Amino acid sequence: MPTASQRILLEFFEHHLHFTPTAGQVDRFERDLALVSPYLMRAALKEAAASKGLVGKTFDDQRAAILGIYYRKVAEHAQLFPIFHTFETAFRSIVAVGLETHYANRSAWWTPIRTALRAGHSASTVPHLYGVAVSKDAAHLIGQIIYSIEGDTLAKDLLGPTVDGYAFTELCDLSHIQNLIATHWSVFSPLLGKSITLNGFKAKFRAVREARNDIYHHKSVARMTNVVTSAEELLNRVGCSLAFSYDKITGSKVAPPPFRVAVGGQSNIF
Repeated sequence: MPTASQRILLEFFEHHLHFTPTAGQVDRFERDLALVSPYLMRAALKEAAASKGLVGKTFDDQRAAILGIYYRKVAEHAQLFPIFHTFETAFRSIVAVGLETHYANRSAWWTPIRTALRAGHSASTVPHLYGVAVSKDAAHLIGQIIYSIEGDTLAKDLLGPTVDGYAFTELCDLSHIQNLIATHWSVFSPLLGKSITLNGFKAKFRAVREARNDIYHHKSVARMTNVVTSAEELLNRVGCSLAFSYDKITGSKVAPPPFRVAVGGQSNIF
């Protein structure tokens, strides 16, 4: 049975490179795949094949061209960090402040649900958080988030009474942030504006979230223009200019990194 890298190589050679490699060429590509993202490598191969840039080149030149495209795609991913940073930090902070304010200005507003879970009760049995009504859907979601953060047996003890909303949202997945806004739509819709519906918000947030997750897992993302447009619209609605943040981040003059990467070090890739 072929290994995982051999299965991917077979796909590459059959669908993109269109030649039968020698054993030595297979070995060199297999070593490459052991050190790179197969998703970006697949995208690099597709781009190289579509551009006809591999036609007539030797194997070594083809490999160099493919790896050149691969590393350019890594650099393109790096350009997206300011966008996802701005979007993610803004909405984590908005939820942290919004829910603390909503639930009687309690910094650890989720504590009654956490207490119920630790006593063996369902989160949806909690009707109020510090005198403020909480829907069953919202309570259930908050319970699921607590389990996600502290584990199925709540053994991690990460959400004690000294933890505030900022720390809570920092421990959330970005999907949790989306769902906390959705289950508290009456709290956040005035901030987002009446011209966007709940479904519209979820669709735009999900597009950004899924693109962010793909980029962080080193996958190519199609239709990035639509993703950036969605991020920009949602951020504008909460008073955050993506253009301003992006320009400030990318235009900042930073000191050289405090670490040194050796030039010309040994690598199995070239």
